[in-house]
Parts: sequence; structure tokens; C-alpha cells
Amino acid sequence: MNVLIAAGIGIVGSSVVHVSKGLMKLGIRNRARTIHLIGVLLNFSAPLWIMIANLFAAPVVYASMYASGLLSLLLFSRIVLNEHLYPRQIAGAVLVAVGTAILAFAEYASQSPGISMSQRNPVLVLLVLWVSGSVVGTLAIRTFRLSAQEIWFGVAAGGFAALDAILKGMAQRTGELARFIPAAADAQVVLIGSFLVAALAFVFIQWSYIRHCRASTMGIAYDLSFVTVPVIVFALTIPGYQLTGTTVAGLILLGFGAIMLVTGGHRV
Repeated sequence: MNVLIAAGIGIVGSSVVHVSKGLMKLGIRNRARTIHLIGVLLNFSAPLWIMIANLFAAPVVYASMYASGLLSLLLFSRIVLNEHLYPRQIAGAVLVAVGTAILAFAEYASQSPGISMSQRNPVLVLLVLWVSGSVVGTLAIRTFRLSAQEIWFGVAAGGFAALDAILKGMAQRTGELARFIPAAADAQVVLIGSFLVAALAFVFIQWSYIRHCRASTMGIAYDLSFVTVPVIVFALTIPGYQLTGTTVAGLILLGFGAIMLVTGGHRV
């Protein structure tokens, strides 16, 4: 029952956070401060959804539902923002969603060792590397075509969101016990720091809109990164963590989806 509750929170939270990206883009495009502010407030609700879901099940359950909100963003982008997707990009989005579900199922079914405060230092090293690489890469790709920038910003922001979820999972859960606010001082520091990481995800989303990136394409890449980054972090930091055949299959689908997103096609 707890897993179903966490999954339901994931569906609702994902839809809210995905639509918030479209609202922020709409507010910036139309110079409508109220709409943009609503989008900002809804976007900042992302850590709250994660924290609530973590009380009922491991963070991977929330992640497994995250791609469900992509449909909401695609519909909003097409109907409200009048953004167009190419047929190949739509197919890529489907592959990303399917790959996301497969990865989440593999993580949940494998019952692999969860991440804990004992992995704090290596995770922080990876965080510093991600921050540095994201900033340098963003400055370097300013002359690239728009579709490449959309993918880049989505990957960078999604990575920050994933690292935010990982840090919150580390801080909130000790063994099988989960607390909304951890009791240990070091866990509280990690929890507070996770909100700064979530803020970086917000900054990179805004940066993408300043570069005139489409919310739909950026959002697809965001989801791709949100699900893939934890697998990479777990493989590098958790002793005994192993990639299963199902996990590899999910990563392959995600890879094909990303390629189709970048290559594009004819508009629909």
C-alpha cells in the first residue's frame, strides 16, 4: 500500500512540476509576471513532493512515476505554447518514457543496497563535477543549434533535480526508517544543501528559456537525465551495486530516445 501511495504522489507531483515549466516559459514569452510567478512557485514544489513520497517508499518509486508528467507538459506546450514537435521527436519521447519505466522497475525489483549518508563524500564530489561541467558546457554551446541547446539544458537541469532527490533520500532515510526532517545534524545539513541543488535546476531551466529553448524538448531531456543520473551515481558510489540486464535495456532505450530527439524530422 505504501508503494502505491508513493507512486500516486509521484504522478501528481510530476504533472505539477512538468506543467510549471510550461507556465514559466509562457510568462517569460508574454511578459506576464503573474503567470511566471505561478510557474516558479509550482516548480519549487518539486522537493516537497519528493520528501513526502520518501516517507512511504524508497526514492526510486517516485522516480518511476516521473515520466508520467511528460504527457502533461507535451499537451500544454502544443495547446498553450503552440510549440511543434517532429514525428521523430515524439517517437523519442515515447522511448524516453518507456525507458524511464523500465529503469525504475529494474531498480525497485533488484532490491539493491540503498544510498545512505556513508556515501556522502563521493556523492558530493560528483555534485561538484556536475556543477562545473554544466556551467562550462552551457557557456560553450551558446553557438550551437537550438535543438542541441534544448537537450543540453534539459540534461543539466534534470541532473540537478536527480541529485536533489538523491541527497534528500540520503538525509531522510536511515535503514528502513524515514523521517520528514532527519534527527542527525549531518543529515540536516545534507537536506538543507539539497534545496540549493534544486535551486540550480530552476536556474538552468530559466537559462534555457532565455536562450529561447522550447519547454517541450527541454522537458523530455530533463526526464532523461532525471532517471539516468541516479543509476550512474549508484553505480559509482554504492558498494555491491550491479547493473542488471533490465537496467541496461532501459538505458539503451533512453539512448535511442535521446538520439531521435536530437536528429528531429518534419513538423506535425
